[in-house]
Amino acid sequence: MPLEPGALARLVSDSCGLPFEARRLTGASTLQIYPSGLPVQNTFTIQTAVGWRNVEVSFVPGSFAGDFVRHMGLADRGARGSCAAVLARCIHDGATVTLKINGQPARPDDPSGWDAEWMRLELSVRRGQLDLGNGEEDNEKICAWTQQVTAAIVALLPLEQDEILTENLQGGFPEGAKTQVEVNRYERDRRNRAAALAIHGYACVVCSSDLGDRYGPSAVGLIEVHHVTPVSKLGPDYCINPATDLVPLCPNCHRVAHRRDPPFTVDELKAMLVRPPASAI
Repeated sequence: MPLEPGALARLVSDSCGLPFEARRLTGASTLQIYPSGLPVQNTFTIQTAVGWRNVEVSFVPGSFAGDFVRHMGLADRGARGSCAAVLARCIHDGATVTLKINGQPARPDDPSGWDAEWMRLELSVRRGQLDLGNGEEDNEKICAWTQQVTAAIVALLPLEQDEILTENLQGGFPEGAKTQVEVNRYERDRRNRAAALAIHGYACVVCSSDLGDRYGPSAVGLIEVHHVTPVSKLGPDYCINPATDLVPLCPNCHRVAHRRDPPFTVDELKAMLVRPPASAI
């Protein structure tokens, strides 16, 4: 069954924390997603073209998106690093990544050469030699590649972080409140979350649970993102590396991780898992 545009939009929206809409081009095996409620001509679309044994996902700026692209070029070191980490993962997974800034080729996995004032941005990720023709498995592959490219772009957008309770952090909170706010800031920043899921996927790294597999379509993409380094050790200028600093955890494992300060490590959590007796398997 062909991938429904609405299903793709929901998955990308959930992972990125931004609302997207989607459509299928008439008479073509091509899907487009775009930010909901914003004029496409001033922003962008992500276009996913499905071939016989390949998928190509491209960033397509709008006709009047020059200012938008220039603002993307002003992204800070951490945002560029997140984008590069996602693109490096695409390369690791066998894709060909084409990145051009102002018409000049740039290394997608090395943001140190992205310092020119951006006038134009071209980005495409092509994965060939795919085993397509397997129904739902094909849809999962298409979603995954689309989500990765979208996460790379979202990393560069001028978004504000989700800082819960920050405005009210004046005093009188119970001990540990400031730490919790910092956890929210570092772990729930929509750009970091999108990049982490693009790199690591949606299965819990501790118990391997994929809530979409367990509960069905309503839980697809439902996962939490955990910071593996205690927040207290992060300085104000620390740049999150979503490939090494963030991991997906199911809600259960995430709650257990924070039962201790500092949190339990991934390896400690894996060692804690209670295995059922052989007779019960």
